[in-house]
Amino acid sequence: MEAMLVSTESPPKKAATAAKLGIFTAVVGFCVGYFAVNVVGQSHGAKHSDLAARSQSTSQMRAAFLEDDVSEVPESVARFFEAKQSTTDTMQVNSDTLGITVHNHYTEKTPIESGMKYRYPWTNVAEPYKATTLAVMTPVDGAWYKWMVDGHVQGYGAVVECLFTEIGSHDVVVIEKTSSGDTAYLTAKVMVKFVRREIRSLTDVDREKFFNAVHILARVPTEVGQKMYGAEYKSKDYFNRVHLYYGGTADCDHWHQGAGFVTSHVTLTLEYEKAIQSVFPDISVPYWDFTLESTFYEPDTWRSSPIFSSSWFGELSPDNKLHTVTDGRWAYEQAMTRAENFSAIHNSYGVLRAPWNNDPTPFMTRHDHVYGLMNNMKPSGCKEYYVALKKTTWMSMSRQLNAAAHGHIHETVGGSWNHYYANRIGADNIGPQTLTFAHEIQALSKELWRTGFVKCPESCSMETAWQNCQCTYDASTDTSGMTSSEILDKAGVLDSVEYFDAVGHLISKFKDENGTVYTAVPGYSEEETKHIYDGLLEMIASPGHIGDMFQATSSNDITFWVLHGTVDRLWHYKRLGNTDNFDETWDPYHTCYGHNPSNFQPFKNIFDSLDRYYTNEELYENLRPEKATIPYMYDGFSWPHCELQGYDMSNEW
Repeated sequence: MEAMLVSTESPPKKAATAAKLGIFTAVVGFCVGYFAVNVVGQSHGAKHSDLAARSQSTSQMRAAFLEDDVSEVPESVARFFEAKQSTTDTMQVNSDTLGITVHNHYTEKTPIESGMKYRYPWTNVAEPYKATTLAVMTPVDGAWYKWMVDGHVQGYGAVVECLFTEIGSHDVVVIEKTSSGDTAYLTAKVMVKFVRREIRSLTDVDREKFFNAVHILARVPTEVGQKMYGAEYKSKDYFNRVHLYYGGTADCDHWHQGAGFVTSHVTLTLEYEKAIQSVFPDISVPYWDFTLESTFYEPDTWRSSPIFSSSWFGELSPDNKLHTVTDGRWAYEQAMTRAENFSAIHNSYGVLRAPWNNDPTPFMTRHDHVYGLMNNMKPSGCKEYYVALKKTTWMSMSRQLNAAAHGHIHETVGGSWNHYYANRIGADNIGPQTLTFAHEIQALSKELWRTGFVKCPESCSMETAWQNCQCTYDASTDTSGMTSSEILDKAGVLDSVEYFDAVGHLISKFKDENGTVYTAVPGYSEEETKHIYDGLLEMIASPGHIGDMFQATSSNDITFWVLHGTVDRLWHYKRLGNTDNFDETWDPYHTCYGHNPSNFQPFKNIFDSLDRYYTNEELYENLRPEKATIPYMYDGFSWPHCELQGYDMSNEW
């Protein structure tokens, strides 16, 4: 039986209630009507005007459609679009005043630096999947306008909107017919590319889309994602594994100690960009101009930049034993565990990390200390960018991009801990020389691992305390019979290290002019020298625990993906400039595969569909910023904060 709602009110009471409700309804109706007419109408007068204008525009478009008697364009227009090479990307026919503008909600206020000397060569630039406004610059009163895009009628009127969905050059024709019957044409080639912008200049919507796409890549595996989003989709773990394979092998570093760093990381970022665009096709990977933090902050304050808020990059110095972000967007961002079946390279705990980094933490990690000392560095700044721009050879510039212009971001974001260095030197001996060496420990210890002196347990369960699962060099079990100096020399440590003696004096030279290791460093006895070598080996005998950004799965940290676009932007600017005195020779003498011009990189189908891997020299050519085939460009090349410091940031010299 259905339940029934039964009223318990008497008939007179019902009538009174109904009367009250009627009066209430009438009053509400009057108020709503009055509000709509007198309040909403006044506050939205502009919107009514806009509606009227649009209605008038629509009527005019209909009228223009009825008046359309232009069925073909002059032959010169067709020849202009067929030309493969042209000194201009616009042409006027029967007019010397007809011109157009091409813009979207970004470029209307901040035009892209393009169409001028030493910048991108295209006058008209649009972005895929962003509403583009095509407008006549100075419309003639009473004139009739017709727009054609790629051979199709786009619309009528002095202003139309267009949505491009494919990168590359597109043909635009605007036809002007005056009231006197004169007809003029303007033809334009519009270059459509994704535009990378500084992350702080993005709209809230675009920034959120980027961050959300990054989250999707972190949570949806490649196989599932490709079914959902298409073949371009790849997961975060895919990118972490690729970076680990080329930066975490025992033979050498195939991506970070030579010119291959630039081509590999720029292309990896492009492949990542394609993956996030499979999720949201209208976004690109933004860049982080860390020279702003370098300029306006000090080493002990730059981590307080608003860019490290919980809704942006997240806290840079988490105050917990795990050294992981626990609040906001990147809270407990996972590092893959049980990675043995996914990757041939992992640490002893089975975490997808560099094999010399035996940190069991299953989350992305960061620290503001480096080997027990507060990190005294901040990101690279204008000086390092200026020096890069003044390089006269590709080889020297690639070294600058890999080192100083790279920003020290990996170390200052990642950091390190669980190491004995600070305790061994003592608080009273902390100075410039001990801090200098602290910045070197991770790289030097890694070389000891690569030469087989630092060894790691084959495997450790997650229940094993980190103290019982360390990567170390144990002199008591070393059967090589080599002295400390011989071990350091074989690992290549003595070629570049800066160390210190018992009283803190800096020592930066351990070999004579013939490359022979000193048995007695100048100014020290043989016994003192042996003590120095023994102490140096002891200090780098363990790499400790290293933050994700400071080791071979740095791609697990969001800052990785906004970092290398910054380096690439500087490279674009250099290559677009005056290259008359720039030697682009790529030396083929590197001893580690991945850094010579003919070496292959693990990328294919980025610039074509030939299904073959690219060499470094092919990537170098395909990544030229002035080429139509490269799918992206940067918004501009302005560093006013550097100019104010006296640095000439020109690329015209």
